[in-house]
Amino acid sequence: MQEKLVNLSTPKLVENHTLHEISVWEYHMGELIKTERVLEGNLCNIFAVLMSLCDSDVKNQVESITDFTI
Repeated sequence: MQEKLVNLSTPKLVENHTLHEISVWEYHMGELIKTERVLEGNLCNIFAVLMSLCDSDVKNQVESITDFTI
C-alpha cells in the first residue's frame, strides 16, 4: 500500500449521543469513505497521466525506485 499524501479527519462521536447524532455520524463516515475512494482514484489517474508524459529515461528512473508500486 502506498503512502497517502492527504489525511482526512474522522468525525468524532461523543459518548452521550442521540439516535440523530449516530445517523449524522454514519452519514459523515460514509461520505469520508466515498471521498477517500474518489481521492485515491484521482491520484492514480494523475499518476497515469504524468507517466504518459514522461520519456522512457524518466519512466525507468521512477520504476527503479525500491518503493515503486502501481
